Amino acid sequence: MATSVASTPAIVGQFKGRIATRGLLAPKGFSGIPLRVLPSRRMSTTFTVRAVQTDKPYQVIEPLNGDPFIGSLETPITSSPLIAWYLSNLPAYRTAVSPLLRGIEVGLAHGYLLVGPFVKTGPLRNTIYAGSAGSLAAGGLVVILSICLTMYGVASFNDGEPSTGPTLTLTGRKKEADKLFTADGWAAFSGGFFFGGISGVIWAYFLLYVLDLPYYIK
Repeated sequence: MATSVASTPAIVGQFKGRIATRGLLAPKGFSGIPLRVLPSRRMSTTFTVRAVQTDKPYQVIEPLNGDPFIGSLETPITSSPLIAWYLSNLPAYRTAVSPLLRGIEVGLAHGYLLVGPFVKTGPLRNTIYAGSAGSLAAGGLVVILSICLTMYGVASFNDGEPSTGPTLTLTGRKKEADKLFTADGWAAFSGGFFFGGISGVIWAYFLLYVLDLPYYIK
């Protein structure tokens, strides 16, 4: 019993020496091949260096206000001061004027210009009734357009809701939303368009066939 206890440290030391020198583990797998202790492999970290241009290149065409979700583009034509001044003076974009007066101005222009095409290209263009028929046709088209404007306003705007107009200018400045894009504002614009369109048709007929001015369109 003493002999076996004394020989135990010698066996343990011999076993440790074999592991250190051979690098093998004593247990064997099912195939009988000894399992080797493989050295650990550290994953190497790689860095990629890229040249990044700090200054933004000049673009001739860019999204409006730098936002591609607006759906409009800034070009040298649409964003030039001259074009911006011209567009801001059109009745549809003149926000300082009431929607009623803007509708009257747009209707006057359309009613006055619609008489000529109906007089010269209408079915009664070669008769003595060309002027009367063309003026009535132009007035009928103004009525149809006014009804379409009213239908659009009823379908797009609700009573009491705030304006859905843009609150930014072309240069990015904040502005008050246009009152035209409300239920009351669009109703006033539609009524003004009807009144102005019929007035434009009457004025054109008066100049052509009452005062009998020497216009080619007659």
